[in-house]
Amino acid sequence: MFVDLKHLDLLKFKGCEECVDCCKKPMAPLILDDFEKVYKYFPILIAELDTLKPVMLLSNKISCPYLKDNKCSIYINRPPACKIYPYSPWYDTILLDLSCRGVGIEGKYLPMKKEDFLYSEFYEERFDNIINKIKKTEEWLNTLKLTLFNTYHGINIYTIAKHNDKHSFFQKESLIHLYKYFD
Repeated sequence: MFVDLKHLDLLKFKGCEECVDCCKKPMAPLILDDFEKVYKYFPILIAELDTLKPVMLLSNKISCPYLKDNKCSIYINRPPACKIYPYSPWYDTILLDLSCRGVGIEGKYLPMKKEDFLYSEFYEERFDNIINKIKKTEEWLNTLKLTLFNTYHGINIYTIAKHNDKHSFFQKESLIHLYKYFD
């Protein structure tokens, strides 16, 4: 469900205030630029969503394994998806997750045009040239041979069968973290 918000300039992030709901989301989307930043802490897998997408597993059955006493134990090294939450790039739109209590608007997602986002207080350089970054990620995905690994929250998850580039290498190295997510 999308919400139309006519006055984006009135939208202000109210902060986290001890809320860790985002640390309980099952996975977060990735682009190739994220792999090197993520692989040392989180498993990188390919999820069968509307199409195949690279994701990092964010939470086990309870929450992110790095959530300790309701605080992020790797805050300085937290992944890009955590740094920009409640925003996420989705094709030519920036989605605002309205389930975030810090946003305080009812609904599920609010699509923002990139040009509106660029001039808001929420601008993040990660979104610069995001369409090309997503396209580059999709092109890379199309070159892969994948192996079904498991089902996670009802979503088929794949690993890369043959590792022959740096992104495949990061994905392979990230698998050491799987023990934190599966019994």
